[in-house]
Amino acid sequence: MNHQIPKHTHQIVPNPKPWGSIRSSLHSLIAFLVATLLVGTVYLTQEYAVQFLEDSTSSTVVGTSGDSCNMFSGKWVFDNQSYPLYKGLKCTYMSDQLACEKFGRKDLSFQNWRWQPHQCDLPRFNATALLERLRNKRLVYVGDSLNRNQWVSMVCLIESAVPAEHKSMHTNGSLTTFKATEYNATIEFYWAPLLVESNSDHPVNHRIPERIVRVQAIENHARHWSDADFLVFNSYLWWRRSMMSVLWGSFESSNGIYKDVKMPRVYEMALKTWSDWLEVHVNPNKTKLFFVSMSPTHQSAEEWGETNGENCYGETEQIKVEGYWGNSSDLKIMRVVENVLGELKTRGLDVQMLNITQLSQYRKEGHPSIYRKQWDVLTEEQLANPSSFADCIHWCLPGVPDVWNELLYAYIFQ
Repeated sequence: MNHQIPKHTHQIVPNPKPWGSIRSSLHSLIAFLVATLLVGTVYLTQEYAVQFLEDSTSSTVVGTSGDSCNMFSGKWVFDNQSYPLYKGLKCTYMSDQLACEKFGRKDLSFQNWRWQPHQCDLPRFNATALLERLRNKRLVYVGDSLNRNQWVSMVCLIESAVPAEHKSMHTNGSLTTFKATEYNATIEFYWAPLLVESNSDHPVNHRIPERIVRVQAIENHARHWSDADFLVFNSYLWWRRSMMSVLWGSFESSNGIYKDVKMPRVYEMALKTWSDWLEVHVNPNKTKLFFVSMSPTHQSAEEWGETNGENCYGETEQIKVEGYWGNSSDLKIMRVVENVLGELKTRGLDVQMLNITQLSQYRKEGHPSIYRKQWDVLTEEQLANPSSFADCIHWCLPGVPDVWNELLYAYIFQ
């Protein structure tokens, strides 16, 4: 706070009230400290995102040069010689929800970007080498539709190396399994959007207005992946609300107790159940564990300086501001994950974070938008209203999730 100093007159007047001057100075100091605190809070919020990117849950891995580096700190490099790693139209098991080229997207340059860590190179993805590494093993993705997005990517990365007569896909309830029979290797996806049990656990009919979660129950899910050799978890998208209805008891019982619990406390409760199950049931000498950080959305173009009310529709370029952080990525949730994984590590169980958040923040042009089919093909009316019907949450394939799997690949071979 700036104070104007009055002009002196010729008469020198002693100050009979020195406390008034001191009190004014104190007010100035307090105002300055409050302003500094506010600016610092904003700065630290951004700085925390960068710090989480740089050093959370041991993000160091050995690169192709033999040196260790942070795989998650880097930049996108255009590379139309090596990328995409597969042809989307030729992937036998491509999901229509992610098949942007099939459903009319013409600008395909989003497929030609390679993630380049600052201090090393990602190992080149080799489908045959990975299949050999997975011989007689299970790689299981557990989580929501974004984890399924990554699973479809991995299947497309792998399946071209397997002859048609030696591969299969089948679904049993919430578990969908791709099998390379020649290797006796499976790459599976298990639908559990909240990780613990909820009323949204049906693999198809899960559009429920009031979400209810059993934060202390996980066994009905976990028994399907308890003997996996590689487990890749995620859970964020379905928690994006201010509070969640929690059930103590079963859905079948009339004696259950329901209580609304605010975020992120309810998320913390669920991850505590998940982490306790891992500690008791997972053999760290057999199973490698991974947790994929939140995938950012690009639903508000004003966040990157474009027209209010628009979204990812029509975007063909990346966000070029280094360190860009959108409002959809919740730092409080990231802290919960960081704390839970840190606690697990002190108990002897290492869960490697795949920190894909920052590197995916830049890729506003990588979403399906209107070039997709989920349940039905979009109608003419829906296509004409992309501000309401564009999918700016999931990712086109080939595309960004292929890089997530390249990072996973690097850790599998570490």
